[in-house]
Amino acid sequence: MKKFIFLLIIFLPILANAKNITSECNITIAGKNYSNITDDKYTTYTNYKSDDSISISCNEKVKYIYIYYNIKSSKGILNNSIKVGENGFLHELIKLDVQEDDITINYEENYSIAEIYAFSDEELPSWVENWQHLEKCDLMLFSAHADDEQLFFAGLMPTYIDKDKKIQVVYFTNHYNNTNRYHEQLEGLWAIGIKYYPIISTFPDAYSESLEGALKNLNSSGFTEDDALKYEVEQIRRFKPKVVVSHDENGEYSHGQHILTTYLIKEAIEKANDKTYDNDSYHKYGTWEINKLYLHLYPKNELILDYDIPLDAYDGKTAYEVAKLGYAKHYSQQYTWFTDWLKGPNNSYTSATQINKYNPAYYGLYYTNVGEDINHNDMFENIKEKAININLIDNTEKIISNIKEKKHNHKTIITVSCIVITFLLIIIFKKKK
Repeated sequence: MKKFIFLLIIFLPILANAKNITSECNITIAGKNYSNITDDKYTTYTNYKSDDSISISCNEKVKYIYIYYNIKSSKGILNNSIKVGENGFLHELIKLDVQEDDITINYEENYSIAEIYAFSDEELPSWVENWQHLEKCDLMLFSAHADDEQLFFAGLMPTYIDKDKKIQVVYFTNHYNNTNRYHEQLEGLWAIGIKYYPIISTFPDAYSESLEGALKNLNSSGFTEDDALKYEVEQIRRFKPKVVVSHDENGEYSHGQHILTTYLIKEAIEKANDKTYDNDSYHKYGTWEINKLYLHLYPKNELILDYDIPLDAYDGKTAYEVAKLGYAKHYSQQYTWFTDWLKGPNNSYTSATQINKYNPAYYGLYYTNVGEDINHNDMFENIKEKAININLIDNTEKIISNIKEKKHNHKTIITVSCIVITFLLIIIFKKKK
């Protein structure tokens, strides 16, 4: 049995070497070549009209097309059979039903694309983002901006991914005025192991140093405080988290939108369980009562997470080390004071404990319906799993779906099995000899 496993470990990766065949393809849009869609830079892009068809012709057959849209995804159809842009992913991975060497994509509306990649029928590189939508989460993180999740909550997500918790990240603001930050946001989340697409509001980013200033900015953008409250309530009802985490009440470094995010979340956790509030989200998702709310740096019922222990899910890297990898994807922010704050001058910090102000490992339990923490080191303390595991039902459905999907790949499975069996027979024959 050990030799069988050993053979699989050695042999299967050879079959699954990733192959990016973009350079072997001729990609045209409306009959023209655009170098900026294959320059490996999401900072360059071109806007196209709805009747500008994309044509991809490759020397090898293609199994996946991977697209970086510029502002937002657009709906269309690939080879008159596969719908694209349906999930709203800015970075969209499209799997072809059958391998093709000539591909055409037509969009229903004007669109903007930064990058197009093509991959053969092999395992994808780790940097390719294959996003999923999540129905129910264990932990919901409310982050005011893109990069706050990697800074003031640095280490939190890797810690709980290592514990097999499903995490939904929700952003209070968007960066549509600087879409590079949107790309950074997605690449950073993917780099630390988040597989579920984030929720991003329509509230614009604007600086202030107080709650009043943040509310004034919100109003001047055409939104009300109740609009923002309904947004947070809807996310809680939709994803039904056990634990919710949000910013320091004082906004860490007194950022008004950090303050507003948490000011609202304290009310949102109550409103989410009130069926008389916001009929729209109530009728879509029902009510929901969370188990716990933790606030960054909250001075009562303190909890300290250990971000400096090796994590199995990350091959021994610590949560702090993983967080730094995520923040490194935020290229536009590397010149700011946040970089030295997180990593130390000249990247000198080796431990999360070296972060002096606003340490991302420190939280306080603001609300609980499952009792006070005793050990003060785990956000899921006292939260018991339900007798019927919803995840088991979800996984069963996925297994059935996978079996159906893989029927057309039976030849590949049989081929691999035959090769492995042949190796085993050779070993057995040699033993007998």
